[in-house]
Amino acid sequence: MKNSYLDWLNRSQLHGIKPGLKRIKNILKLLNNPHHGIKTIHIAGTNGKGSTSVILKEILINHGFKVGLYTSPHLFKINERFQINNSIIEDDEIEEYLKVIKNKIEDLPATYFEITTALAFLYFFEKKVDIAIIECGMGGRLDATNVVKPEVSVITSIGWDHTKYLGKDLSKIAYEKAGIIKKGTPFIVGMIKKNLIPIFQKKANRMKSPIFLANKDFYIKFKDNKWNYKGKYEFLNLELNFKGYYQGNNLACALKALEILEDKKFLAISEKEIRKALKEVFFIGRYNIFKIKNKTLLIDVAHNLDGFIALKKSLIKDNFKDFLLILGITNDDGEKPFYKMLKILITLSKKVYLCEFDSPKKIVTLDQWRKKIVRIKKDFVKIEFIENCEKAVKMGLEDKYENILITGSIYFVSEFLKVLKKSYNFIC
Repeated sequence: MKNSYLDWLNRSQLHGIKPGLKRIKNILKLLNNPHHGIKTIHIAGTNGKGSTSVILKEILINHGFKVGLYTSPHLFKINERFQINNSIIEDDEIEEYLKVIKNKIEDLPATYFEITTALAFLYFFEKKVDIAIIECGMGGRLDATNVVKPEVSVITSIGWDHTKYLGKDLSKIAYEKAGIIKKGTPFIVGMIKKNLIPIFQKKANRMKSPIFLANKDFYIKFKDNKWNYKGKYEFLNLELNFKGYYQGNNLACALKALEILEDKKFLAISEKEIRKALKEVFFIGRYNIFKIKNKTLLIDVAHNLDGFIALKKSLIKDNFKDFLLILGITNDDGEKPFYKMLKILITLSKKVYLCEFDSPKKIVTLDQWRKKIVRIKKDFVKIEFIENCEKAVKMGLEDKYENILITGSIYFVSEFLKVLKKSYNFIC
């Protein structure tokens, strides 16, 4: 999609990341505050917010609702960020909405994410969705999405990421995430470290908001490749189309949010529709397994330290080992522990490709990798440095290893999948 308004949006990336709500409030006011006219669910978390959003979306669609979904970043094209009932926004619609926004805000120095957030609210309002699931971009308290007054708020997890903006310890990050909690609004907290729970309880008391904690108010267990949930209701032997042991927390948060919506008289829960939805739900880049040229490819956007830890647990549980690891990582804030991330997975692998790739954010370069890799014993695992994704794909599919794990940044996974599609007619 090439046009002047999309170019204008892309140029807004020059404004960088600027946490704060003043600009987005001004933008939305000029657009007559469309976010006030839609019901929302607000989801934050270091990891899992995308999967939780998609699970909840699929369940609500199966219950007969018109559901908006706003997520970020996108994998292939910007349209993916704006969905209604599994259909992404059309190119000409993006053009029209960006035109409206640009003409309204004139020279106001808005960021890329602020503009896309305004577009989402305007789009969902004009399309009259029954409810919109809004995923935080980063943090919570000062995130541009934090202007909504949701039916329920969800905080899926707390881990180390975006420390330049959110703080360098988990308590500070938890405080920022807790910023999405609104007065009197029920909120859900997924599986987090016990020492962080008081941060959310304190905020709940101050805001007079009902709080629901994983492993206290609702539970999830994995048995015989199926999930057992217990909250207000008990659902046994749920089959989730998402693979990966870490998805249990996301499923539990989504089901608890559904129960809260029922308590608010938004819907009557149908176990039949829940089961149907969970078998159908799909999210590219989340522990997907594909076959190509007699190889098994496992693709996962485990883009931070906690994501890598969760990924490793799932790999061990599924006995996926002795693989070729193909890895590319962004490091936009310069503080991502990319060497630790590599070490988490390297014990399960037989060989590693460390890659450079196209990205709007700064990446970990081959030079940066080389400086760190000297600490790893050469006889531990063979490491190769690959200049681009095209070369990594070609070499990987010609290498002797049957199992291949592709992981790291969403931008890296996106680039890898684009090469597969172009060179091998791969359809995911």
